[in-house]
Amino acid sequence: MSQQPKVKGVADIVFLLDATGSMGPCINAVKQNITKFVTTLTSPDPNGSAVVKEWRAKIVGYRDLDYTDCPPYVDNNFVTSVPELESQLAGLHADGGGDEAETLLEALYCLANMPSTKLDDPLRGDAWRSVGAARRFVVVFTDAPFKEPLRDPRGASIDDVILNLMTAKIVLHIFAPKKFDRFNTLAEVDKAQWYAIPMQEGKTAQEALAEYTSDPSKFGKIIEQLAKTITVQSEVPLVLE
Repeated sequence: MSQQPKVKGVADIVFLLDATGSMGPCINAVKQNITKFVTTLTSPDPNGSAVVKEWRAKIVGYRDLDYTDCPPYVDNNFVTSVPELESQLAGLHADGGGDEAETLLEALYCLANMPSTKLDDPLRGDAWRSVGAARRFVVVFTDAPFKEPLRDPRGASIDDVILNLMTAKIVLHIFAPKKFDRFNTLAEVDKAQWYAIPMQEGKTAQEALAEYTSDPSKFGKIIEQLAKTITVQSEVPLVLE
């Protein structure tokens, strides 16, 4: 049996942002730090640490399929420059939402089933690279819980989402308030990480995320650490099944 190809230092990254009305401060904070993220991702430190040699990223927004005043899903193509990412973030407006819970699981299911190019095919902006060509990451920012079961596909469960994420070999990084313990279940996906945002007594989840992202120096360091973690995970050989 021949050895399968291994991925090293190449990454496709989706920033999946809750785009409901309360998320404006977080969206702006991500935009303000996207240059820092890419710089950290691609620059070795004085110790000569590994870097991501090649990357693509895109911004995707989601809201609530039960709230029809705003599009429930805002997609973009993969791009390879910071200005293009900033432009995608500028075009993502915090609006709508209805009740607190949003349809994050539907967005993850959609990303897990996004097309992918074959190993030797030209890249497409609307498709993942082949699993044999890049590591795949989805970074979630939200201040709300998610609805269960799914509306689309109707009746699907969180277990279905997890299975699809694992089949697509997507690594999740989730920024969400600590109070929503169902994120523990999503964090069981292989190599997933949940950055549980602390909540002070008397504060809402929305206020907690806004405060978490409001200090540029502190949030910048968080984004730097995220980039370093993704860099390390990009360097881990992925043996295909």
